[in-house]
Amino acid sequence: MVWKPICHGCHGNTKDSPNCFCGLIPTTNGVRKTGLWQKMQEIVRGLGPNPSRDLRDSTETPAGLTNLGATCYANSILQCLYMNSSFRSGIFSLELDVLKKHPVLDQLAQLFAQLHSSKMAFIDSAPFIKALELDNGVQQDSHEFLTLFLSLLEQSLSHSKVPGARTIVQHLFCGSVSHVTRCSSCGKDSAASSKMEDFYELELNIKGLNNLEESLNDYFSEEALDGDNQYFCESCQKRVDATRCIKLQSLPPVVNFQLKRYVFLPKTTTKKKISSTFSFPGQLDLGKRLSNPSTGCTYDLAAILIHKGTGANSGHYVAHIKDESNGQWWEFDDETVSKLGLHPFGEKPGKASNKDDQKSHGSTAGSVTNNNSNGHQEAGSTSTTAEMFLSTDAYMLMYKCTSKDSNANESNKDMEINNESLPHHLLKQIDELNASYMKSCQEYQSKKDSHLAYITERRQEVKSILTEATADPEDDSYFWISTDWLRQWADNVTPPSSIDNGPIQCEHGKVPASKVTSMKRLSSVAWQKLFSKKQHLLVIVQMVLLTLSQRHGIAMLISLLFTPRLTHWLRRKNADIPSDADNGPTSPLICCHGDLLPEHAPGAKRVSVPESLWLFLYQTINEKKADDITTFPSDCQPCEICNQELSDVASVEGNLRAVKLKQRQNHERLISGKSFALHPGQKYYLVPSSWLSEWRAYITATGKNVSSLPEPQSLEAIVSSLICEKHSRLLQRPLDLVCKRGNITQKTSNTDGLTIIPEYDWKLFSEEWSATPEKGISAEIAFSKSSQDKLPGSSEAMLIMDGDLCQSLDDANDDLGAREPYLRTDPEVCEECIGERESCALLEKLNYQNEEIHVYLVRGKEAPKSIKEASKAVAVSDRRTSKRSRRTGSGNSISLKVSGSTSVYQLKLMIWESLGIVKENQKLHKGSVEIEDDFATLADKSIFPGDVLWVRDSEIYENRDIADEISEQKSDMLQAEEGFRGTLLTSSISAQLCQDVAFSE
Repeated sequence: MVWKPICHGCHGNTKDSPNCFCGLIPTTNGVRKTGLWQKMQEIVRGLGPNPSRDLRDSTETPAGLTNLGATCYANSILQCLYMNSSFRSGIFSLELDVLKKHPVLDQLAQLFAQLHSSKMAFIDSAPFIKALELDNGVQQDSHEFLTLFLSLLEQSLSHSKVPGARTIVQHLFCGSVSHVTRCSSCGKDSAASSKMEDFYELELNIKGLNNLEESLNDYFSEEALDGDNQYFCESCQKRVDATRCIKLQSLPPVVNFQLKRYVFLPKTTTKKKISSTFSFPGQLDLGKRLSNPSTGCTYDLAAILIHKGTGANSGHYVAHIKDESNGQWWEFDDETVSKLGLHPFGEKPGKASNKDDQKSHGSTAGSVTNNNSNGHQEAGSTSTTAEMFLSTDAYMLMYKCTSKDSNANESNKDMEINNESLPHHLLKQIDELNASYMKSCQEYQSKKDSHLAYITERRQEVKSILTEATADPEDDSYFWISTDWLRQWADNVTPPSSIDNGPIQCEHGKVPASKVTSMKRLSSVAWQKLFSKKQHLLVIVQMVLLTLSQRHGIAMLISLLFTPRLTHWLRRKNADIPSDADNGPTSPLICCHGDLLPEHAPGAKRVSVPESLWLFLYQTINEKKADDITTFPSDCQPCEICNQELSDVASVEGNLRAVKLKQRQNHERLISGKSFALHPGQKYYLVPSSWLSEWRAYITATGKNVSSLPEPQSLEAIVSSLICEKHSRLLQRPLDLVCKRGNITQKTSNTDGLTIIPEYDWKLFSEEWSATPEKGISAEIAFSKSSQDKLPGSSEAMLIMDGDLCQSLDDANDDLGAREPYLRTDPEVCEECIGERESCALLEKLNYQNEEIHVYLVRGKEAPKSIKEASKAVAVSDRRTSKRSRRTGSGNSISLKVSGSTSVYQLKLMIWESLGIVKENQKLHKGSVEIEDDFATLADKSIFPGDVLWVRDSEIYENRDIADEISEQKSDMLQAEEGFRGTLLTSSISAQLCQDVAFSE
């Protein structure tokens, strides 16, 4: 075959031509799925995530917050609070001792400091969420969170001695109102009308209202108290007609408007979201709303909290916030922060948004106008010159005061915190975090650059050698090399350390005829390049070829390369890291007495080499260590002491092998581990399946494992541990019985239950493992006609029937009238202790926290059999938990983090949030059983970690079922009607009588 022509680009790897090297590497610009010739982006992806992708553009760009599962409601509120410079500065001014005493304040300050100066594009909010003890798997209402969080901050900040920080919550967000009741007869206000009440937000109705002005008019409108609802006037001393309204007494610097988008439906006892369009101005004058109207209370729109989704208990929260320093608007969507420009919805003022923007943002922006989006004039509007914005999802509006007069909250003058610099303790933490992050970025970049440089160099090396790999047919200087090894060398990122021609050689070091097509003919030039970086190997090759014949030299070189110690030493000579291989090629052959180890000692395998090769190896070693190298001539005798010790060990191992061989012969049936037929009337014994598995592994061990595996535990101790002290009965049940084709056998297991063994094997076990034969656990096969006839206290293993095959038991069984066999053990099984132990194990299993279960959305009437049976297998937890649904063959599937104390109601809310199925329409199942009790916990329903549940939308499929049922009933009625007509026409009733009978089609 060497005379075959040289191949030039056949794009394959012709086996019958040793001169064809095509297909070892891809064509120009070609790539492969794995190995050296992958796409560069795939190779880079294999290095792991690039931390530089999370690098923040600059501190001018706000940072995001991680979503831990369902914490978007908290992230949106935290961003609104952070972007308020006064609130942020107040948190930064807190004393260190106050932060140490209040973990929530401490974590909030650290979170704000990272948002302020971290180099990362998003911040991990887990420490703060943990300090608040929030359940990151349950979606909450952002308004409720803000109310409770401000209350907690107000209480914690009261311990600070910094004036501006101690009352910052009250100063920024707290205003006052009074509820005024006025008598229609005397015109006097009630005594309670002068009482001031604080407010932190104004909750406005939006149902049936178009804009913010109409909602404010509704909020401050007068309510008539008449009829049965009359007011008792202290001045008139009687019940009279009156009016009641809310009066705005003072305004805070930041006014929060909570839009009531959720309404309660009494019929279904659920909440529904109002998704109607609502408009609000960019600038708002609230001075006319004060009880003493003024003209200087102008507020600018500062933030919009948006709820995306159609459900009241699900969906997603994002925040659109205005930067106070430059007027830019930003969208905060958890980790993602997007620049919106000078418009809160990312559009230029004066242009209406298109339909695509409406769908993607859930909000629209209107033009600068005096009218609202529907063309209706806004009566009583205080923002007729302001730009109006429209939204279908706006849930909370924050307005910040730009000018105020004496009627505004005078105490605001006392809190002027303009220090934006971080305190020393926070600055030190941020510097350490940034330094660590930048170091990881630099290390990754350095790793990436060096790896890509290595890949490029490696590719050029492979191309260079393969270009000159073909040898001229008339050239006598060439080398044979394994095709498989050459392919691995050309395709792997890390090439093999040495040439392996073993697969193409026979035991005599030559090539059998069957391997001729598995090797290639390599030119001497390519051979020299292949070993250009392995100088010692190259010198050895040259020397062997010079001192011996060419054919014998190559065989000698291959034998040297296949000697593990010599190969390791040769490879280590070019390494800088110290190793035992640096001591010399004969160091493993020296015994503790300084002599030659016997060849059958571990690690003492050696090969004879020519004297010239040994001299070369000896001279290449460092002169300082050359004297420490021991030379062993080929006629050197091994150490007698070590030889005797190895002989003794071999004798012990030989005896052990003989003992194991005898036991294998004695217990030939048990060694196989297969079940055998059981017969009534014979006596059997029970041993733990786990002990039997250990014994089987110990007895069947061969080779190096003969003496390394430990002996099984004491059989008598194991059997004694199976007897309960309280009742002297068995603490384990035997494995189940199987009746198939008229034979009774027992199930097999390597870990659980008790396994039946014949009486003969038990007696041999007692002799071999020093057990008392009388202390064994005996068993017999018994029969009962029905379950009521079974003896009390006996071990009644479950019988797995195979149709009616058990009815074909032998005649002896038929004479006994047997219908169901069971095991009668001595001693009996202690059901009381086993039940107590299983109950404790079940309770422990149900007492889990933050574990994962899986829920499938089934799109058909019934779940597939594979999903129904999936709860029997425990799923493997992912490194990262995700509540996003993913498509499968049967529908969507999600993974949820739950605890044993999680209620079915909470689980349905989580499913509602993830899959969008309203809680009332969910039909939740585990296997074929429907889970109906919403107030029960997952532990009550025996739902364990890794369980697979399935759910379907009853609103879709029950309506479809009803439609199908109506269609079937209609079809049956038409058939009955046709049959009735036929009966009338063919009966013997006269035509006159038929005319008198009236019936409707």
